[in-house]
Formats: sequence, C-alpha cells, structure tokens
Amino acid sequence: MYKLNSIGNKGQVKRMYGSEDAPPVSNWQVPDWLMAARSRGLLSRLPESLVEAVVRGAPRVEYPAGVVALRWDDSPKTAFVLRGTFRGFIASVDGGQATTRYLRAGDIAGVFAPRLPRLARGIQALEPGELLLVEADRVQELSLSYPAFAWEMIQELTTVLNSNQKAHYVRAFGSVRQRVVSAIVERAAVADMLNTGGRVAGTQHELAIAIGSVREVVASELQQLKREGLLDIHRGGVVILQPDPLVKEATTSLGISQLSDSDK
Repeated sequence: MYKLNSIGNKGQVKRMYGSEDAPPVSNWQVPDWLMAARSRGLLSRLPESLVEAVVRGAPRVEYPAGVVALRWDDSPKTAFVLRGTFRGFIASVDGGQATTRYLRAGDIAGVFAPRLPRLARGIQALEPGELLLVEADRVQELSLSYPAFAWEMIQELTTVLNSNQKAHYVRAFGSVRQRVVSAIVERAAVADMLNTGGRVAGTQHELAIAIGSVREVVASELQQLKREGLLDIHRGGVVILQPDPLVKEATTSLGISQLSDSDK
C-alpha cells in the first residue's frame, strides 16, 4: 500500500512503500549508465525493484547534437534522458518552432497515449546525448500494477506540465529581451553552467528559433546584455558573467517566483 507518513522538515510528505507497491526485491544493481538518471527525477523516487522493472529490456539510443531524438510520428513511448541536454519543442507546418522545455539526465519526455490532434512536436539533442526508450505498454502495465509508480508518474507529469505552461507564459507575456534571457538561463541550468564563467552553447540562430524570433533581433539583445556586463559573446555561444541579475530577469521580473523544479 502507498502510505503517507509524517511531514518532513521542509514540508515534504515522506513516502513509505509497502511490499505490494513494487516488484519483489532482486540482486539487480543500478548500472553505471543509469546513475545520472537515477539521481534525479522520476527514477530517483522509486524503489530499486521498480527502477529495474522500468528499464528492463528498454533500448538505449545515442543521438549527436542537433538531431531530433523523439518525433511526433513515433509510436507512444516514454524517453528517459540518460545523459546530455535536450530541447523540447512544437513545430508549425511552415517549419517554425517554439521551445517548450529543456531536459537533462533524469527528465522524461514522450507521448504516453495516443491523442488527437496530433501536434508536430519532439525533442532535439543540444549536445551528444542518450535516451532510454520505454514503450507505452510497459508504462501502462506498471501504472496499473503498482500505485507507487502511478503516483510518481503523476508527480513527474505535473512538473512537465508546469514547465510547458511556464514556456507559454514567457512567450506570451515576456519582452524579446526577457525571452532571450530566460532561454539562456534555462539552457545554462540544465547544463549545470548557471554560474560566473558558465558557457552556454548555441548559435544566435538557434536561440532565435527557441524564442520565436529572428537572428538579427536576438543579436541586438545579446549586444545590449554584453554592454551591461551580464554576459560575453563568443563564437557558438555566450559566457555568463553575472548569473544573479540574469536569473532575476528570468524570474521575478517576469512575475515568476523562482526557477522551475526541473531547472534546479
């Protein structure tokens, strides 16, 4: 049985799993390639026997930078990021794109059940990365069999939904400058580069696609941020010089209290 115990020091509900919430314990040990994904996100909150049930037999696929790793026309499946950083997006019929979220090891993406309308969407590797692809039937089976897994999936999909809504909020209400800063901060956060001297890879054209603008406008905003001493511009990316003002502009200046759970 899934039980709620006492409230922890930080106001978080402690979870206690009974034997019926997970498969029987085995001698399985977390392999090295799964360590990063096991340390955060959905897999970090599951008992080890459930983690084994999730990953057993699932294929690992490597993707070079720039490749669309999970397409909208694929069959329903869940992708766990094992390493690297990725960009989730939706696309229009004329090729335009809007970034919906950024992902790193431990995050999940995918289409979990067939739904209409079928929107053009996917995730793109921002650097060489690797995904673990779990078929929808496996996710359904585990959700129906183990309440602990179903609840943690709800938790994770709530985080995904919140990240997507935040992206739409910034795009709808943020200025071009705020959208540029927000994209830089989020890309830096998922790459663990949100610090002084942190390098955020990506061309101005790629940044323009991410925020729904054009390269010339993005270039102008980046030059202004450089003049203010907030960042420096290098070929193929930017270097963060003052992370705190950038984070403030991407959050409180937009009416957002803090970075999202997935950015921490």
